[in-house]
Amino acid sequence: MEYTTATRAVRDNLATGEDDLAAAGALDLALQAWRTLAAEDAAWDRLGLELLDVQGRLYVDQDVTVEADPPRDGPQTRAAVRELLESLAQHHEALAAATSPLAQRLDHDAGARQLRHAAATLA
Repeated sequence: MEYTTATRAVRDNLATGEDDLAAAGALDLALQAWRTLAAEDAAWDRLGLELLDVQGRLYVDQDVTVEADPPRDGPQTRAAVRELLESLAQHHEALAAATSPLAQRLDHDAGARQLRHAAATLA
């Protein structure tokens, strides 16, 4: 599947809330872009550092791989990753609002902010 098509499909699954693996899939796709494109532009490398931190805090037990063609850097790919990360940030905001232990709420809230910060590096 073409990379931007895969990001749209995962983003749509994330929006429905019916796919328990969509959030981990969204993070995997963003990390794929980082792994493939970091050597071309430092913005991708900065994005990757943020994503790895989110992965280490919120996705430790989830190992999901989304099959997609390797991404190519360009406006479409950057927009697709930004939109995907915004959807993932909204997902974590919703989790923060619905979670009762304070530590988990704070983790999800911090994750949402960090995902938005990562997306901003591609602007």
